[in-house]
Amino acid sequence: MSEPLSVYIHVPFCLKKCSYCDFYSIGTLSFLPAYVASLQREIQIRTGQSIRPGLVDRVGRVPQRVTTIYFGGGTPSLLPLEDVKKILATLHTCYQVAGDAEITFEVNPGTVDQGYLSGLKSLGVNRLSIGVQSFDPYKIKVLSRIHTIEASIEAIEATKSAGFDNIGLDLIYGTPGETLATWRQDLHMVLGFKVAHLSCYMLTLEPGTPLHAQYKRGLFQSPGSGILTDFFMETSTFLEQHGYDHYEISNFARGVQNRSRHNSAYWQMTPYDGFGPAAHSFGSLNDKGPGVRDPGRVSPVRSWNVADVKAYIQALSAGKLPVHEREVLSLPQQVLERVMLGLRTSDGIDITAVDKMTGQDFLTRFAPLVDRLERQGLGVVLTSPGKRFLLTLSGRARLDSIVEAFADKIL
Repeated sequence: MSEPLSVYIHVPFCLKKCSYCDFYSIGTLSFLPAYVASLQREIQIRTGQSIRPGLVDRVGRVPQRVTTIYFGGGTPSLLPLEDVKKILATLHTCYQVAGDAEITFEVNPGTVDQGYLSGLKSLGVNRLSIGVQSFDPYKIKVLSRIHTIEASIEAIEATKSAGFDNIGLDLIYGTPGETLATWRQDLHMVLGFKVAHLSCYMLTLEPGTPLHAQYKRGLFQSPGSGILTDFFMETSTFLEQHGYDHYEISNFARGVQNRSRHNSAYWQMTPYDGFGPAAHSFGSLNDKGPGVRDPGRVSPVRSWNVADVKAYIQALSAGKLPVHEREVLSLPQQVLERVMLGLRTSDGIDITAVDKMTGQDFLTRFAPLVDRLERQGLGVVLTSPGKRFLLTLSGRARLDSIVEAFADKIL
């Protein structure tokens, strides 16, 4: 039986571009109908149009089993419910979607009401991620969000009224002028909602974004690394004390059952298919083209679609896959990615998996580095259950430099 995979749907539409965002999106909603038709076509082409659940197609493949689906963006909640229904129907036709599949939908305050949210639930969506980012009006303005604090609160309450209990909130910290005191206010605020999941992201000034341009013009100073470390440590300590498991560098859940299964699949380097402009895919692919999986090949390949809605639509109208580029990962790249992703999580690096991948003993190969990290209180080797190396909270606060140290020995 083929390995289960995850599916990501990129919805590249926004009412307004946020000042910090470098994800691909556009504000021209007139492309939306053609985008949805093209998205359905891409799913059909890449999976084989003759495939139906439980049947074998003409070349002997069976439909891939999907265990998580994630609608991200952009702003997926700009999709009319009828289009969400079409997309999900196409996925159910072309894949074997597990009965207990996690189906996540990103929503932005100011774009949803209880009727829309109830509609999502009736279509099978069972997890929501709400992009509130902050409950501080000044931060909302700095980040160029379209919603108000009141709209965020209304959206959270509406999701609960619609019957959702698996709800996540996105927050950002380290914004211009922010202090630990104002960030604590955000953290105290979210506790009152008792949601299942929190994602707390450190603001990154990405080149090409308006916020980065403001920084380059000297309109504000970026917080120093020491201050950002304080933010990180405060966030982890505070949320752990209030019942949230800090299971990944930016993610917190009320118990293992509320961890994001979709994102966990990324961190475990399991296969995923990405659809839509700029979407990425990962897995073992055959020579029929990126996006067509072949269980007979084991070389991991990452491919990504063209980051242009018009070009995406044009390619699929011509019956072509909209792939921009593909990359076959070398063994050192595979090892580095597994190490880097493992270090991000509280589960750490699966040493047995890395040993199997490389044919070498991880603890012998990296002995000086691992020993130094253990002496400094930044990492620890566990032997049960399973052999793992993971970072302490202080180590995860220094993640980038530790990953660089491993990279120097891998590449």
